[in-house]
Amino acid sequence: PELMRTSRGGNSGLLKCGKGTTYEGGMREPAIAFWPGVIKAGVTHEMASTLDILPTIASLAGAKLPPVVLDGFDMKDVLFQNGKSKREVMMFYPTDPNEKLGLFALRLGKYKAHFYTQGATHSATTPDPDCSGIAVLKAHDPPLIFDLEADPSEHYPLPLEGRPDIQAVLAQIEAVKAQFEATMVFGESQISKGVNPDLEPCCTPRCSPKPTCCHC
Repeated sequence: PELMRTSRGGNSGLLKCGKGTTYEGGMREPAIAFWPGVIKAGVTHEMASTLDILPTIASLAGAKLPPVVLDGFDMKDVLFQNGKSKREVMMFYPTDPNEKLGLFALRLGKYKAHFYTQGATHSATTPDPDCSGIAVLKAHDPPLIFDLEADPSEHYPLPLEGRPDIQAVLAQIEAVKAQFEATMVFGESQISKGVNPDLEPCCTPRCSPKPTCCHC
């Protein structure tokens, strides 16, 4: 939801913040799968992602996957059997990711760790001070850890002191993060590599002469 547009932008219910942030309100979305006679009516709370669409469709079609590293999983068991998701981990990047900062947050099962938090203009107007564009980038070491089943609003970070169970969760999260980042390769920015002004998007595409006539 684009909270800056108030009632026209929707709301994220009990989830924290909205569009442009890596809080649950900016990332978690419902999904509908409709296939009459194949997918039975029902509801699942299993974790899935748009990254899972390609391997799921490829599996249904009997197609080979491309010879590249994919971040998705085959979700047929969830769709057809109301089964368990093969996805246990979800990585969260901001709208402008970079190699220096890397991941902003990581979800492992029901736990989510925030290594960085930042607000966004798109999440303005909410009274939560963590959401708006003036909520500056904050690094968290150790990360903020939330139990999303007990606290989907991400209000209460779990304490590490005196909690060996949460310390064990943090160790798992850090191991998963290290393994992922060891193989993560950032692609070249397609936006920042262009230098030819004649190729800039133009709101009046048939005008002339370009680019001086492109006044929006």
